[in-house]
Amino acid sequence: MNKMILIALLFYGCSAIAQSGVKASDSLKKAGGQTAAAMKPLPDTSKLLNSEDDVKAQLILLALNNPAAEAADANVRIAEIARRKANSSFLSTVNLGGNVNEFVVNNSPAASFFPKYNFGLTVPLDLFAKNKAEKMTTTETITINRLQKQLIGEALKSKVLIQYEVYKERKQLLELQRIVLDDDLAAYEKAQKDYKDDVITIEDVNKVYRELIASRGNLASKEKDLNIAVIEIEETIGVPLNTVLIKRQQ
Repeated sequence: MNKMILIALLFYGCSAIAQSGVKASDSLKKAGGQTAAAMKPLPDTSKLLNSEDDVKAQLILLALNNPAAEAADANVRIAEIARRKANSSFLSTVNLGGNVNEFVVNNSPAASFFPKYNFGLTVPLDLFAKNKAEKMTTTETITINRLQKQLIGEALKSKVLIQYEVYKERKQLLELQRIVLDDDLAAYEKAQKDYKDDVITIEDVNKVYRELIASRGNLASKEKDLNIAVIEIEETIGVPLNTVLIKRQQ
């Protein structure tokens, strides 16, 4: 009887352990699923650049190839050449000389009364101080030229971005003025029709006509402003602006 009770208890314990193992496995699967969901790769935002940002980046890149920037690069290179020259300039101030006793060469009996060889070395007293000062000067010149290069680069960057904003504003104003001109043209055509139908007087037609002329003048002014903005940008970047805008559309 005791053996039967013991076997029943063992069977119950095994089944309980098996059930707990299944539950643990299910919980691990759920946890694993949540972990996998939490570890999903984030979308690559490096390729989500706005086309407007692409245009600005291209304008800045072109502006930094401006002749002013290239001249700043050249000044830095010249200063670096001057420093390399200063590192070896002390050699030009050291004089080394020597000669051979002519009596020794001619096997003269008087050769024993004179030294066989004569050597001389001339070193200026201010050699090292002068060379150190020259090196310091060229090093500071490099620093100045590099800072000037940085300032020129920042100035060109700001300049081209401001010019681009001016260009966008003038382009938008031109488009708005064309809408105004279309409305004024439609109003003038309607005024002519109303005049023929004796709805309005000739003074009313002339008033609408003057507004149409003013709109055309404003359109010409806006076109000029836009053209100037384009010329200013192209002067900075060195290439036609359309080449940059076409890349944006592509």
